[in-house]
Amino acid sequence: MAKDRIVLVDGSALIFRAFFAIPSTFQSSQGVPTNATYGFALMFRKILAGKTPAKGAVIFDAPGKTFRDAKYPKYKAHRPRMPAELRTQIPWIKKVVEAHDFPTLTIEGYEADDVIGTLTKQAVEAGLEVHIVSGDKDFAQLISADVRMLDTMKDVSYDPELVRKKWGVPPAKFVDYLALIGDKADNIPGVPGIGPKTAKALLERFGDLQTVLDSTDQLKGKQKERLEDHRDDALMSKDLATIDVDMPADVLGATLADLDIPPVEAEKVDALYRELEFFSLLSGNDAQTHASDGDFAALQADELTAYFEELGADGMPVAVVPVHQLPSQIHGDLIGVAFASAGDEGKVARYLPVRGDQGLGPDALDAFRAWAADSRRSKVTHDLRDVLTVLRRAEIPLTGVVGDTRLGSFLIDPTKDIPHRLDQVARSFLHRTLIPLKDVVGGGKAQKKLAEVELDSLAPYVCHLAAAVAEAWPKIAEGVESEGQTRYLQEISLPLARVLADMQLDGIGADPEVLVKLGEEFAERKASVEADVYKLAGREFNIGSPKQLGGVLFDELKLPVIKRTKTGYSTAADVLERLASKHDVAKKILEWRSLAKLINTYTRVLREAIHPRTSRIHCTFQQTVGASGRLITTEPDLQRTPIRTDDGKRIREAFVPREGWVMVSADWSQIELRILAHITEDELLLESFQKDIDVHRKTASQIFDVAPEEVTPAQRNVGKTVNFATIYGQGATALGQSLGMPRSEAKDIIDRYFEAYAGVSEWQTETVNDAYQHGWVQTLTGRKRYVPELSSNNVTDRAYGERIATNTPIQGSAADICKLAMLDISRRLQDAKHEGRMLLQIHDELVFEAPPSEREAIVELVRDAMENAFPELSVPLKVDVGWGASWAEAH
Repeated sequence: MAKDRIVLVDGSALIFRAFFAIPSTFQSSQGVPTNATYGFALMFRKILAGKTPAKGAVIFDAPGKTFRDAKYPKYKAHRPRMPAELRTQIPWIKKVVEAHDFPTLTIEGYEADDVIGTLTKQAVEAGLEVHIVSGDKDFAQLISADVRMLDTMKDVSYDPELVRKKWGVPPAKFVDYLALIGDKADNIPGVPGIGPKTAKALLERFGDLQTVLDSTDQLKGKQKERLEDHRDDALMSKDLATIDVDMPADVLGATLADLDIPPVEAEKVDALYRELEFFSLLSGNDAQTHASDGDFAALQADELTAYFEELGADGMPVAVVPVHQLPSQIHGDLIGVAFASAGDEGKVARYLPVRGDQGLGPDALDAFRAWAADSRRSKVTHDLRDVLTVLRRAEIPLTGVVGDTRLGSFLIDPTKDIPHRLDQVARSFLHRTLIPLKDVVGGGKAQKKLAEVELDSLAPYVCHLAAAVAEAWPKIAEGVESEGQTRYLQEISLPLARVLADMQLDGIGADPEVLVKLGEEFAERKASVEADVYKLAGREFNIGSPKQLGGVLFDELKLPVIKRTKTGYSTAADVLERLASKHDVAKKILEWRSLAKLINTYTRVLREAIHPRTSRIHCTFQQTVGASGRLITTEPDLQRTPIRTDDGKRIREAFVPREGWVMVSADWSQIELRILAHITEDELLLESFQKDIDVHRKTASQIFDVAPEEVTPAQRNVGKTVNFATIYGQGATALGQSLGMPRSEAKDIIDRYFEAYAGVSEWQTETVNDAYQHGWVQTLTGRKRYVPELSSNNVTDRAYGERIATNTPIQGSAADICKLAMLDISRRLQDAKHEGRMLLQIHDELVFEAPPSEREAIVELVRDAMENAFPELSVPLKVDVGWGASWAEAH
C-alpha cells in the first residue's frame, strides 16, 4: 500500500533560485517585477501535479541570527543583501502560498533547513513518504528510502543512489564530506587543500570524518599536515553543516497534524494568477467550460447552403481556422475548417469536415470556396500566412480578411508573447487557457493523426479554437488601434502574409548532389584537421566536449585561461580566437568547428529538407518571432546560410533555379547606416551617402585624423567595424575584442567616433531618454517596440534595454523598408504577368528566380522597387543586383 506523502518546501532557497533563473524582464504589464513569483508559482504547479500530497508546508528562513552564527560569526557573512526587486515580490510569493492553502513556518533562531530536518524525521517515524522541494545540496544528508529531494527547477529527483552518483558518497557520509571540502555558499571553511576527490577517497578508506582525523599517522605530506592543522576547522564545519533534526517541540510550534493540505480551490488560485498576469498557469477550467458551454458542432450536408448564406452576412468578421494534417502547414492536407462569428463572441461555432471518412465531399469544398472568395464577407484569422498556405493547396482563395489575432498581438507588444501562438494570445487577451492538442490526438505510441480523430472530438476542438479567435479579435483590434498600428496591420502585415504564403509554397530549388559532394569534402577535411589537432595536443580526445577540450588546452598545454564558466573553462569561439596567436591547436579547433557546423547544420539538414514531392526546400517565414520586426526563417533556417567564409559561401552553390531559369540576388548596400544618417541628420553621414563617399573610409579618416586617400586597408576595416558597432551598441570591451586591441584603445576610438559624428551621439541620448519616458521606441513607419528592460532595477538589464532602444529604430526600420519593397515587387510582378517569382528574404537580400527572357526586366524592376521602397529617406538607397546559375553565382 502506497504511503501518504508530505511535501516540505524550502521557501527561501526557492525564492532566490527562481529570481536568478528567470530573467528580471519578466514583469507585469505595469512594469512590476514578477520573475521570482512566477518561478515559485511554477514550483507549486509541479508538486501538485497528479495526486495532491496529504500534508505539506512552506518553510522560510527567519530574519536575524541563528545558532550557527553564534558558533561561527563568519557563517554566511559574505552573502549580499536581498536585491530590492526581489524584496518587493516577497508579499506576492506569500500570497501564492496562501492561495494554495499551504501551511507556512518561520522559526526565529533556526534556518529553514533545521525545520525541514525535524519535520522529516517526525514524518518518517510516522510512516510518511517525504518530498523535500529544494535544490540545496545540504539536504542530501537527509535522503533515504523514504525521503527524496525534488529539484523542481531542474526536474531532478534525488534518491540515495543519485546522491552517491553525483557526489560520490552516500547520504550518511554527506556531512563528513562537506566538513572536509567546506561550502563556499555558506562560508563553511572545511580543510584547505582538500577537494571533492580527496574527500571521497579519505571517506572511502577510513569510513567517517572522526576516523579520518584520528588516522593522520597513516597519511603523508601536505594531506597529513593540512588535516592535523585544521582538525578543529573540520569538526566545526561538520557541526555547521549538520541539519538539526531534533528541534524542541515548543520551538517548532507545529506538529504533523497541523500540516494537512485541503483540496486546491482552483478559482482562488486562478484569481491571483490573473492579477499577476500568469495566464499560462491558469487551471484550464475556463477553456473546458467554454468548450462545453458553447454551441460547437460539425456541419451536416443539408446545412451547407443556408449556413454559408448567413455566415458573416451581418457584417461582423468571422474567424476562419483550418486544421491540416501534421506536421506541416506547407505539406499537410486540409482536413477541415471551423467558423465562429465575432458578433456572438464565438459562442456559436461550426466545423466543416472536408477530408477523409468524415468529409462532406466536393460540395462542401465548393460551398466553402465560394464563401471564402466573397470579399464582402469579413474574415479574421490567426496567422494568415499559414491559413493561406493550407487553403491555397486546396485551391481555396481567401479574400476579405480584415484582421489577424497573431499579427495584431505582435503589433500591440512584440516582446510580450513571442511567438504569439493562439494559446498565448488567449491567455493574454481572454485570460484563459486553450485545450492542448495532445488532449485530442493522445500521446506516445497511441497518438493519432488528426484525420483519424473521431469527428465528435475533433469538431469541438477546432470550434473552440475558432471561438477563441472570434472572441479575441475585437479586443486585439482595439489594442492595435490604441497603439496606432491599424494602418501598419492593414497595409503591411496582412498583405505581406499573402506574399509569404506564396513564397512558402514555391520554396527554393536545391541540388542534393551538390550537398552530398560538399558534405563528403567537408567530412574528409574535418578528419584531416582532427588528426592535426590530436598531433598538436599530444593525444586523442573528444574535440566536441568543452570539458575535455578545456582540460587539454588549459591543464595540459598550459594555455592562458581567458574566461571561465560555471562548469569550468570557457572554450567559446572568442576565447579560441584570442588563443590562436599563441598556439596552432586553437586555430585548428576553430577550423574543425567550422567544418563540423557546415556538415551538421547545413549540408545534412538542407539535404533532409528537400521535399520529395517538389524537390525544393520550403522554409517557413515567421512574422512574429523577431522582436525587431525582422522576418525569421525556420524549418529550415535559411537566413543562417553562411556567407562570411569561402566554405560557407559554397553552400549557396546548392541552391538552384528551375531548369533553364536563372537566380537573381538583390542586396541593399549599407541600408542600416543609411537609415542612421536619415534619423540622426548627422552632417558627415548625410554627406557620405548623398555624395556616394566611402563611409568606412570617411570614418577611418576621422578616427585616425588622416586624409581619406591616406587611409590604409587596416584603418578602413577599423572604420567599418566601428560604424556597425554604433548600430548594435557595442561598448569598448566588445569593440576591443572585435578589433583585437586593449579596451582603453577601443574606448578612445569610440570617443573619437562620437566627437566626429556628434549628431549620432545626440540622437542616441535623446532616443534613450525618450524610451525611458515612454517605455517604447518606434521605427520610421511608426511600428512600436516596448522596452521593459528599461524599468528594471538591474543595471545590466537597463544597459541592454538602452541598446535595444537605439538599435530598434535602425534595424526595425530596415525590416519595414524590406517589407515595403517585397510588397511592391510582388504587385509589380503580378501586374506585368511575369513568371519570375520571389523566393527568399535573407537579412538585406532578396532572392528570385526567372526565365532568361525576363531576367533583364526583373533585375530593373527589383532594383527600382528596392531603391525607392521608402522615398522619404533623405539619403539614397543603393542596391547591388546579380544573377547566375545558382544563388552563390548570383550573389
